[in-house]
Amino acid sequence: MALQIWDKFGSLRSKGVSAGLVTLLIRVSGAGVGFLSHLLLARLVDPVEYGVYVFAWTIVVLLGTVSAIGMPVAATKFVATYQDQEKLETLNRFMRFAVFVGVGVAVLFAGSLLFTVTALPTTVLETIYRPALFVGAFCVPLFTLTEIGKGLARGLGRNAVAYAPAYLWRPILIGAGVIILFLGGFDLMSSNVMLFSLLALFLALLWQFWFLRRHFVQPKLSQMPKGLRKAWLTTALPLTTMEAYNLLLANTDILVLKFFVTPDQLAIYFIAAKIAALLGFVTFAVSASAGKPIAAAFARGDGAQVQALMRRFTAMAFWPTFLGFVGLVGLGPVLLLLFGEVYAVAYIPLLILSSGLLVQSFAAVTKFGLAMTGGQRGLSVTLVASLILNVVLNFVLVPQFGVYGAAVATLLTTIVSVGAMLVLTKKRLGFWAVAGLSVLTKIS
Repeated sequence: MALQIWDKFGSLRSKGVSAGLVTLLIRVSGAGVGFLSHLLLARLVDPVEYGVYVFAWTIVVLLGTVSAIGMPVAATKFVATYQDQEKLETLNRFMRFAVFVGVGVAVLFAGSLLFTVTALPTTVLETIYRPALFVGAFCVPLFTLTEIGKGLARGLGRNAVAYAPAYLWRPILIGAGVIILFLGGFDLMSSNVMLFSLLALFLALLWQFWFLRRHFVQPKLSQMPKGLRKAWLTTALPLTTMEAYNLLLANTDILVLKFFVTPDQLAIYFIAAKIAALLGFVTFAVSASAGKPIAAAFARGDGAQVQALMRRFTAMAFWPTFLGFVGLVGLGPVLLLLFGEVYAVAYIPLLILSSGLLVQSFAAVTKFGLAMTGGQRGLSVTLVASLILNVVLNFVLVPQFGVYGAAVATLLTTIVSVGAMLVLTKKRLGFWAVAGLSVLTKIS
């Protein structure tokens, strides 16, 4: 029996299934660890200081991701290609180049953040934010390197090495650091929490690059082929724009709220967003599995199969999300009280944000469906328009309605973007890719 199980596992590995299972396991575990980590922070850190930390960490994520200039995604492509072609020398060159470029750009961004923290007047950047942002500047290069390491590890097929630093080790170490500060009697200031975040980034990065170290060791290299670095950069740089769009769409509300609400209100909104984000996990997991079979069916010219797959995957995302939404309606107040009584007022923003994720799940795979069937241009235009709309709505609604306005801005943006992607899918593929329709007819 044991041999049969091992043979079956080996068969799955040979088909690449185990890598997907490892990724899914890490993401599921990471969701739980991240939730507990933020629960711990919210319980132990004063809401004002927690709000300052949330804003500082958001800046680190934005700058750290953009500093990678698309290298993590490009790395997955190039590393996998060079490894398959057994071009180990070129593989090592690329890995060194990716790290060198990432560090260089990240240092420039970190320096710019340090200058901004010291140069901006207090009317724009209040004193309470400055210590956490100062420490955050030193986090930026480490965050960038971790992102690049993720891309390199993905290309090598080392999914655990790719995802564990961000989804497991980092939140575990930050949570442990907060407990140490609390038990040691230290003030749980946002700057102290950022210091432990810096340490967590460093230790997680060491763990990641320990597994990648042998790919950077090359005693002697032949002459570099001309144009190779240019090819790497021209592939990576356009991906920076896509990364920036995704990040800003996810974080515009936090950035705008900082200028119109107090730090404790920012913390309240962040907790609502974190709890609501649990609903998005199903859509993420289903969408991540949908791309390959949809692309294969489209390549075969099998429109009926594309239609059936998109309907099936969307239903798989919507109905569990719907049940989760119903659960949040009833259990939302209880979950918020776990974080502390001060966060109980986040119930309405939680429901609004959750409604947006429910709408998103109703047409879960339209984004991947368009990308896999040649609709990238229309999808890109939709994403840019959604970003602009989100910024405008936030600046219109947040000054008047605070955290409620930010939640409504996110919901309205989601409704418009989902509607636009549904229309694009209808025009391109001939059917409405939504959950719950018993008959999806193809219209020429």
